[in-house]
Amino acid sequence: MEPVSLAASVIAVAELAAKTCSAVLELRALCKSIPGRLHAVNNEVADLQLVLAQVAMLLEKRATLPDPKSSAITLLLDQAKNKLEDFDAVVGRLFAASAKSRMPLVAASIWNKEQGRLQALQDGIKNIKASLNILLATSNS
Repeated sequence: MEPVSLAASVIAVAELAAKTCSAVLELRALCKSIPGRLHAVNNEVADLQLVLAQVAMLLEKRATLPDPKSSAITLLLDQAKNKLEDFDAVVGRLFAASAKSRMPLVAASIWNKEQGRLQALQDGIKNIKASLNILLATSNS
């Protein structure tokens, strides 16, 4: 994949991250209080968005240079996109359930049901972000 189209892919995934963060803000507005795990995953998504912006800037600067790491970046982008889509789906389910149920015990049950999935998403996003940071560091050295 050429650097310009790779940069466009990075930007698209960063926009998905921004959309997901916005969905969490909407959920927070609906519920007034959301569990810490959701905040933690949202923070990882926001951090990933910043790293993706740095990767896009680097790719745009080096558009004329061949990038031997582009396949690694492509793989990480696919993983990030999948994780973000999964997180967006979880947020959507939580939003729908919270909008329908005004009973605290039902809402708590729904939140608890998603805790394991949120933990796995947080870990996955953190690993992707770390890998992208490593690629950035090696590209800058």
